[in-house]
Amino acid sequence: MAAGADGTGFALPAALAALLGIATVAVLWRLYLRATRADAPDAAAARLAKALMVAGAAVALAGAALVLADPYGTAGAATVAAVAGGPALNLAGNAAFTRAATGRTPASRIAAISALAVIALIGPVLPAVVLAALAFAVLLLLAIRSWFRFPSLSVRE
Repeated sequence: MAAGADGTGFALPAALAALLGIATVAVLWRLYLRATRADAPDAAAARLAKALMVAGAAVALAGAALVLADPYGTAGAATVAAVAGGPALNLAGNAAFTRAATGRTPASRIAAISALAVIALIGPVLPAVVLAALAFAVLLLLAIRSWFRFPSLSVRE
């Protein structure tokens, strides 16, 4: 852990980086649990999709460790790939599982993956902790959207 300015061993940037990492993995886990409630008729596709979700969470956790190592440093290629790519991999698995279970691909997952791709494009010029915060914000918005069902304006309902 990065030492504080007074040498106490505590630093706010490191604490923020750790909190963002934990929160990111918690949101990914919650999205995983929500997606896998349904049974998928195609067991092979469901297993592959679950493996993608778990791998994405593991990569996101590695990204959190990279951010924790140097929170204010400019994000390198590995940090950008792990911080933005891990959640994107998880969401790709999430979308694949939903497709296998329901026959539809959720547009919200595709939009979130697209937003993570944009974040990855600008990531190399950002401090690592800002990159992690932006990736977490995308996941949090997705989670809020999926946890709370907002009223639809569809005339079919």
